[in-house]
Amino acid sequence: MDHKDYDSELLKQVRNSVKDIRTIAENETFEFIEKCVPPEVAKAIGNILLTGCGDSYCASIATKPIFENAETSTKTGMVPGIPTAAFRNIDFSRFYNTFSGWNPLTLGRNALCAISISGSPARPNEAALRINEHGGTSIAFTANPEGKLAGNCKYVIPMTLPSYGLAPNVTSYYSSVFSLTMFALYLNCCKKNLTKAQAEQSRKDLLKYAEAYDEAVMDRLSKQAFDLAKQWEEDGVDCMDFVGDGADYATAFFGSAKMVEAFGGLTTNDDSEDWCHINFFIKDSDHIGLFVIANEDSPAFSREMETIQTAAAIRKHIAVITDAQESLFPENVTVFRVPKPDSVWMHPLMEHIPMDFVAGYIGVWRGRQPFRNGEEPYCEDVNAARFRASKIRVI
Repeated sequence: MDHKDYDSELLKQVRNSVKDIRTIAENETFEFIEKCVPPEVAKAIGNILLTGCGDSYCASIATKPIFENAETSTKTGMVPGIPTAAFRNIDFSRFYNTFSGWNPLTLGRNALCAISISGSPARPNEAALRINEHGGTSIAFTANPEGKLAGNCKYVIPMTLPSYGLAPNVTSYYSSVFSLTMFALYLNCCKKNLTKAQAEQSRKDLLKYAEAYDEAVMDRLSKQAFDLAKQWEEDGVDCMDFVGDGADYATAFFGSAKMVEAFGGLTTNDDSEDWCHINFFIKDSDHIGLFVIANEDSPAFSREMETIQTAAAIRKHIAVITDAQESLFPENVTVFRVPKPDSVWMHPLMEHIPMDFVAGYIGVWRGRQPFRNGEEPYCEDVNAARFRASKIRVI
């Protein structure tokens, strides 16, 4: 059968990515962001703290550089932005400043962006309550403006989330990445790190990058992913490594999550340096797949190329997602050539698509229910205590 003959809720999301981002962009303008967080509030922010769970944490990593560095038209292309940190949710809510104490000089200038599509899990709410308790500013990024997280935050940015049936979410990720990107550009504009014209141009360039994943590109990536997934299935690949650096680590992390959620695969995610120190030694290498994100403009590109060369000597199943020429890579590597954005920080919005396709196709072939829905022992009683009913403790 042709790759186009297969369908699932996950595959629908992937195939509609560009259309959905277009819809999100129509709703989430700078004027929209300004109504959510007034300029005087934005100007007073000194430090940005990003947190969320799962895909939301990935979105934090993906957008951290946009807060830290504002795009300009200078030769270097970057100017200093806003001090920013991306935290695992449990690290922020239970450990941040637990031992050193809160700095009284920055207490009121800390702004926490708590990201949760539903707004119902305990940990993002705990994080919001904690920053409030210590005099900071809490900002909810959620698709549920009437939900618990929105109620616990001082400001709310309601995200646009296209609706699909039960599936590992791709829409939630690119919705979060886009919303955080818009807020980062808006914040840098308010603080005079960017002019309004520069912020608008960055938005246009980001949308131009998304549109570069046109019908022909998506069809090519889908066919490549279908062929790779089919071959890996025939070869008994059930475990996968995912490697990325900087903001591209968010892509690696997100790709690994989709494999777990779609068909229960066993995955790891790491950076290009530590993969050579640790995962190099994993046994049964003939049945392990490896995805590496290696873009030509990445500061770690030379290290990523070394890691790929090393992996190619011991692994049979390697896929690289890159905007570089295919000829740079070993012959036994499958190269997913993706569009090159105008700026390095734009990559995470779209480059995950080849991995989403692979997760979707394998999920269909294996007949797995997303998130093990209805399967034993993943029963309702277990789910009830998994993260929504977790005890909230404000430290």
